[in-house]
Amino acid sequence: MRRQYVPDDKIPSGDETNRLHRWGYGRYREMFNDRQLVGLELSARIIAKTENERVRNALATNLSNLLRYQNMLCRYDTRALKSLDIFSVHGFPVGLIQCESNFLGIIEPGRSMCVGSGGWANIIEKFKKAKSYCDHPFEVRYQGRSKRIIPIDGEWIGDRFDGNGDRPARVIDISCQDAASSKLPDASIDAVFTDPPYFGNVQYAELMDFCYVWLKRLIGNSVQAFSADSTRNREELTGNIDMGRGLEHFAEGLSSVFQRMSNALKAGAPLAFTYHHNNIDAYHPVAVAVLDAGLTCSASIPCPAEMGASIHINGTGSSIIDTIFVCRATGVMRRKWLANTPSEVAGIVEDDLDRLRAGHVKPTLGDCKCIAYGHLIRLAIWSLRVGWDKNQPIASRFAKVADWIGRFGGRMESNKRGFEAR
Repeated sequence: MRRQYVPDDKIPSGDETNRLHRWGYGRYREMFNDRQLVGLELSARIIAKTENERVRNALATNLSNLLRYQNMLCRYDTRALKSLDIFSVHGFPVGLIQCESNFLGIIEPGRSMCVGSGGWANIIEKFKKAKSYCDHPFEVRYQGRSKRIIPIDGEWIGDRFDGNGDRPARVIDISCQDAASSKLPDASIDAVFTDPPYFGNVQYAELMDFCYVWLKRLIGNSVQAFSADSTRNREELTGNIDMGRGLEHFAEGLSSVFQRMSNALKAGAPLAFTYHHNNIDAYHPVAVAVLDAGLTCSASIPCPAEMGASIHINGTGSSIIDTIFVCRATGVMRRKWLANTPSEVAGIVEDDLDRLRAGHVKPTLGDCKCIAYGHLIRLAIWSLRVGWDKNQPIASRFAKVADWIGRFGGRMESNKRGFEAR
């Protein structure tokens, strides 16, 4: 069979992809066996011939999900009795025992339920549930050990409501571009909500090229976003040893984005973002970027962002808690969130921990550290905002933040009593 959609791209060097090189993988297609390659090639041909653009794009999206299960790096979950997604650990886990899922999927007779995971039937069922949620979104409310589904009446997600032509279409603009050079007019937007990279935690671009090389062949000629050879970009805001990107690169890039967004915000409008890291040094770029943008952090709110049972952090003691930073050019901060000593910070953290426990979250020591770091950075921004000079060398700006945290007693071991998990 002549290949039309199976990629022949080489696997480039990278922090994550170098693991594949060490195991002898040189091209992405080598990560699949012959059965999988035939199935994926035939699937891509069927998708390419689908005339309806929305359906074609939906199927292409499903194919990218299927790829994550139909490869020879998948492992078997002996507890859940199913194959694991290649990215269940946010990396390229090369195991000694490989798990191959049924390509089409297995439907349990008479119940319309999928057996196991990883086949087309499983992927389509997951997509159907997602589309159903878009039409009828809901929240989950826990009552003891049980949970209730709470419908959100009148709300729906998307550019048009499926199955009801009475509701007007929405204007949704999704761009793939550099936020620091966006053409947003000054004082034109009501809010910015973003989830910036967590410096060096996950090399998403290196991982997603695994799917991208397939999608580029399938729909690359018709979609501008797939015109590049790779999802990687030398200017992307992540730490990367292989590409020589460190904290200063991260800080300068984040500062450029925040300054552009700050100019585009209306007076008093918020810039809110989430962040967490287990090293206080990785928070310094956040403080520098907010200060460079002329913003003040009016709140730092802890929020569960990851399931504690997630495979890639299970048993590591890693934090599942993000800090939501809310920043404005004008506004006020609640007096009870100001602190002049480490013990006062400990009191604020303890209050946060009590609220998380009330929500059935059991904070770890890692969670406590991340919550404390969030408050420390908020207080550093508050204290350094007057007289801050964004034109100083990046090293000088870093030093000011680090010096303030050091003088405050900010590595938290000095007041460990207040940050231990109960």
